[in-house]
Amino acid sequence: MEDLSLHILDIAENAIAAGATRITVIINENEGRDLLAIRVSDNGPGFTSEALRQALDPFFTTKEKRTGLGLPLLAQAAELCGGDLAIAAGPKKGARIAARFRHGHIDRPPLTNMRGTMTALVIGHPEIDFRYRHRRNGQIFRFASRSFFRESGLSSWTDPLLIGRVDKMLRTGLRAIGRT
Repeated sequence: MEDLSLHILDIAENAIAAGATRITVIINENEGRDLLAIRVSDNGPGFTSEALRQALDPFFTTKEKRTGLGLPLLAQAAELCGGDLAIAAGPKKGARIAARFRHGHIDRPPLTNMRGTMTALVIGHPEIDFRYRHRRNGQIFRFASRSFFRESGLSSWTDPLLIGRVDKMLRTGLRAIGRT
């Protein structure tokens, strides 16, 4: 994957498939410290000790497909850019994936479309409580899907106005911190 937002989408979709009902995405961009940090955590079933030990093996997966490339590719991208990837998880304790990159590294994949990624997750999985915090050079944008829906005045997650309102909220918030 050439875009870090797609890695975030993949991690969140895997958490949902595993049974998570709350997913938190935290992005910290600090150009002064040359840091881009991404953390995705959930309240799902976590990893077994065996799955945790093998999580970065590209030929290990808990699914029927034969490869599990998402985390190994993200780890490789982080390491190539002077960073790292850490996984904290335990059975029935949820999971936390944290990746760090040198922000200014020439080979760092872009964090291109967080607005699209978060819109797709929120609209595609209305049953999930998404929390998103994006800090960029000291400015912070926060979005919480449950409270957004309550405050939107819409009567249903299937209301056709919802996509536009979620997209607008994310676009406005990300623009306010200098992210387009």
